[in-house]
Amino acid sequence: MKISIILILLSISLLAFAGGYIYSKAEFKVPIGQEQSDNTIKTIVGREFVITLDANATTGYEWQLANPIDSNLINLMRSEYIPYKTGLVGSGGKSIWTFKAIQAGKAQISFKYIRPWEKDTPPVKEAKYIVDIQD
Repeated sequence: MKISIILILLSISLLAFAGGYIYSKAEFKVPIGQEQSDNTIKTIVGREFVITLDANATTGYEWQLANPIDSNLINLMRSEYIPYKTGLVGSGGKSIWTFKAIQAGKAQISFKYIRPWEKDTPPVKEAKYIVDIQD
């Protein structure tokens, strides 16, 4: 009985520890009728698209736009951090960025994963996406 409890606690600890390192993978959530390949998002004027980045706010890091987006082509509709519902201290979550295609063209969206108070420290992660907007 004691061994089972110890193994369960050890497993939970390992999951919590590993969860802290899973934050750099990006996934696109692109509506049906739109395409994606690698770091290129193909969409049409008037449609929203979402870029989801794994994150862990408990470490103090957050995703930010590395450069201003081309507001002639794309609008940032909203961004939010949603923690995983694991109940474990230190577990991560997702940074969800929703954009809307405004006009046909190609634009780049660049992100940096930083601690905002560390002004002279380079980002620990970066992510770049090309958005190809068609009429």
